[in-house]
Amino acid sequence: MSPIHTLRERIPDRNLWVVYLTTWVLATAYGLALATTPLVLIERHFTDGEIGATASWFGAGIVSFAIPSGWIIRRFSARRTLVVCILGYASMIALFPFLPELWQIGINRYLDGAFSVGVWVSCETLLLLRAPKEHKAFATSLYAIATGLGYFVGGGICWALVHVMSLGTVFVIAAIVAALSSLIALFRLEPDPPALHTTEAHHGAANARDWASLAWRIKTSSFATFCTGFFQASVVIFLPAYLHYVKHVPEEDTTLVTAVSAGGMLVISNVAGRFGDRIGHLFVLRALAIVGVLVLLSFVPLTSFPVMLAAVLVGGGSLASIPPLSLALQGAIAKPSEYARSNSIFNVFFATGLLSGPYLTGRVSESLGREAILYLFASLWTALIVLSLIFRKDDPATRR
Repeated sequence: MSPIHTLRERIPDRNLWVVYLTTWVLATAYGLALATTPLVLIERHFTDGEIGATASWFGAGIVSFAIPSGWIIRRFSARRTLVVCILGYASMIALFPFLPELWQIGINRYLDGAFSVGVWVSCETLLLLRAPKEHKAFATSLYAIATGLGYFVGGGICWALVHVMSLGTVFVIAAIVAALSSLIALFRLEPDPPALHTTEAHHGAANARDWASLAWRIKTSSFATFCTGFFQASVVIFLPAYLHYVKHVPEEDTTLVTAVSAGGMLVISNVAGRFGDRIGHLFVLRALAIVGVLVLLSFVPLTSFPVMLAAVLVGGGSLASIPPLSLALQGAIAKPSEYARSNSIFNVFFATGLLSGPYLTGRVSESLGREAILYLFASLWTALIVLSLIFRKDDPATRR
């Protein structure tokens, strides 16, 4: 059986492929913007605490809009929400490098986060609704691959562009790429499947007790995405500064970290997804976290930049492969009619990580030194490993 036939058999719905294409193009814009953002902040000589505050504003936007986005999706459809939020995100990154004051950057990052979580909840809801039950982790791993491929391409393009043009121009290019992805979603996605609205149509809106019960059932996947948000928001800002100031890596070369980490995820996530579908999402998630912790701790004594990139490839790729598994885990636990709500809860935890991670990491860096952030990250993922052992029966695969 050919690989293409296997893909079509496991992912028969063409709308999933439209989501993957939209995600890849949009993630390219994200990769461009993420790799360039630290350069803008370093160029303006912001302190680590101020840099952490700007990222926390991004997380605050996600926290504010994560739950409302689920209601908006059920009211107006995931497709419409996705298109509008992509265009909102594009407008924010086009403005970002031209804002002179820290408070203006904070507001921009807040709105960036609000639009971004609308994009994520929309994509994840469509993904879980349309993915075959027996191949959910495989489907979510392809979503992660599309994201990682975009980050890889965007980060690589950024490394080339910052040598020949201004940072502001790079952000404008990223905004144009993001706007192109909205056109794909607008003209190629079909209307949402009816399962999204089944429960509320027959039984009324969910009450607080239903929300709390659902949050408890998906607690392990939610904590995994909290760790992801904490780590991703912090590492994308503070690791380049660590490499530049502590390891003496040229500032322009630090943009390779985003691309290399995404490259590692491209290699690891699909294999991890297949194993997750077979033996349990939480078990594989735990194994990836263990690899990530070991690599983080080994990073401290390294002095060669190529070896550091190899560590980023393995450790960063392993940790970046956790989100699709945690998404598939909550998709296996929740019912299809609960996906809009479960994705909202899921992204609240992600946003809480985004909100708290940069602030706490900035404080640790200022108080204990930049190298201390590696120990902070290792402690975070160790906590996930412990929690995944305590609540291992949350995974339906464990109860089979």
